[in-house]
Amino acid sequence: MTRILAAALSSALLLASASAETLKDTLPHISVTGEASEEAFPDRAILHLDIVADRPTATEAVTENERKTRSLSDGLVRQGVPIDDIRVVGATLQSVAAEDAATRSAHGKRVSNGFRARSELSVTVNSLDEAASLLSRAIDAGSNDLPGVEFVVSDERTRLERLRIAAVKDAEQRARNYVEAVGGKLGRIIEIDHQEAVSAAEANGRTEPSASASGAALLRLRPGARRLTARVSATWALSR
Repeated sequence: MTRILAAALSSALLLASASAETLKDTLPHISVTGEASEEAFPDRAILHLDIVADRPTATEAVTENERKTRSLSDGLVRQGVPIDDIRVVGATLQSVAAEDAATRSAHGKRVSNGFRARSELSVTVNSLDEAASLLSRAIDAGSNDLPGVEFVVSDERTRLERLRIAAVKDAEQRARNYVEAVGGKLGRIIEIDHQEAVSAAEANGRTEPSASASGAALLRLRPGARRLTARVSATWALSR
């Protein structure tokens, strides 16, 4: 039954596409692109934190990394971050090769100087001010590396949906202006397609805070505005 429904749906989609192409081939028509955009300031942040542990053996490195990761996560929860907003998104274990000549083998090759275990945490924070504070505390609590901070517009999807509607209206108005200028009228719509784009002042919506020798983060959590844009390409039949 499921296969029959899937086949029927595929056939319907193919027929709809073929129908649109047939109408475009046989009817006078006009294709227009409409656009709508607005600026939005990020109001949430995703902190990317790395916890690194170096130990003589792989087991010791993994155990210490787990301890530090658990301690950091527990500290973030105590500071009010929901546990569901703290996620381990990656983990690695690698051998650390010795750099100095004294620890090289008889053949001059580098030998293992222990193991490094790394955990990558993603922490979603609903306030930029809170994010700056949590980032500093995370450093003090044992986060060894800060790959960056990602900024998020919490209602981005809702904004894009609203912009898509505005883009459709923009396309329709443009098409109507063109057609009426030559004494024609817009008929029914034949085809419509859309796309969204998000651009930000900062590359990839992320910034990379640095840390001083004392471990205090040099925080700049004031991202620029993002430009949200919706574009719609639509085709109308022409009538008189």
